[in-house]
Amino acid sequence: MQISIENNLTSSAIEKLIFQTLAYFDIFNYPLKIDEIRQYCHKKVKEAELKYFLDQLTIENKIKEEDGFYFLSSNENTCISNRLKKEEFLLAKKEKIKRYAKLISGFPFVESAFISGSVSKGLLDKDGDVDYFIIAKANRVWLCRSLLIIFKKIALLNSRKYFCVNYFIDSNNLAVPDKNLFVATEITSLQPIDNKEINRKFYSANSWITEYFPNTNSLKSSLFDKAIKKNIISKTIEKVCSSSIGEKLDDYFFRMTLDRWQKKFPQFNKAEFDLNMRSYKSVSKHHPRGYQKIVLEALNFRMNKYESDN
Repeated sequence: MQISIENNLTSSAIEKLIFQTLAYFDIFNYPLKIDEIRQYCHKKVKEAELKYFLDQLTIENKIKEEDGFYFLSSNENTCISNRLKKEEFLLAKKEKIKRYAKLISGFPFVESAFISGSVSKGLLDKDGDVDYFIIAKANRVWLCRSLLIIFKKIALLNSRKYFCVNYFIDSNNLAVPDKNLFVATEITSLQPIDNKEINRKFYSANSWITEYFPNTNSLKSSLFDKAIKKNIISKTIEKVCSSSIGEKLDDYFFRMTLDRWQKKFPQFNKAEFDLNMRSYKSVSKHHPRGYQKIVLEALNFRMNKYESDN
């Protein structure tokens, strides 16, 4: 069969690419359909050719296939039913999620917002959260974040179920500094809430992700076709805080939050703190579980086992 995967890779190299894609999502007990495998494959490949190699690997019992889902041979078939249950739960909560997403998008200093995490990949666990990645107005990252957190604590009794705002960047600093498979996957799967020009600028600033996923279109369709308009309260707050008052408030919330996090997470050394709790004027990242490192180490474990078995 004529292979048109770039760099004329060997069959063993293609097999490894497929295994790595399935292995990454195996960490989340997440079987993949063929279009998803292609989307997250690290080299250009046509779907028909990918299907050929998937069939071969299935015949050789190196991977499993059932009802159009592919997964590692080491996993159980129950991973399919687990995925379908989470998809059904997400569908049942879709309208509620849209209401919260619209609310967040309309908050003061929110330039654009994206749903991230498992929900952006089409799943919601009954005990899971809805995570958000937010682009804030320039020099207002910490004021934006603090207003959202205050609302969550008061109006939502500190429930983060549908309101987990854990990553903010400045509209003047759209490039995400960490460049690895985990970050590329998260950016690729982000779900825009509404349709804004800054979304396209964000993906342009992070075009490096195509080095990981050359078969995918970065920008997904948004939850809402049009840009969400802000109400009079949001507009008033933005106007009042457009001067030095806003800058002073942003500085205050930045220093206060950074000081609290440094005291709350003493287990992180400087490098770990910067990775998981990145706190600069232009960015706020709150990932205290260190999930990025956990995922990449789990993938490395699976790939090392693959190498030893082959």
